[in-house]
Amino acid sequence: MLRRGNLQTPLVAGLVEHECPRCHRAVELPLGALCGHCHREIERRARRVARLLGGLSTVAMALYVFIPPPPDERARTVGLIGVVIWYILANAVVRRVMRQWQR
Repeated sequence: MLRRGNLQTPLVAGLVEHECPRCHRAVELPLGALCGHCHREIERRARRVARLLGGLSTVAMALYVFIPPPPDERARTVGLIGVVIWYILANAVVRRVMRQWQR
């Protein structure tokens, strides 16, 4: 069996950019990396949009689940847990999509 090459650094580790590829500020960054200001801006915008879209889709799901109201307590509890999990997953998915889309 062939041994894996044990490179301590990737092949492009020595390459440096002298400006941010997104905002064109003069900084030294590894190839393809964004500056801290761009990272914060992308994360802030992704968080805001994820809260909005996650909340709207959760309200729609809650209306679907609870109109008409479930007949027993167990069904209401399961519906509530499903709505909470829906918000968490929708928020995570929208946040990840926004991060990738804004790069």
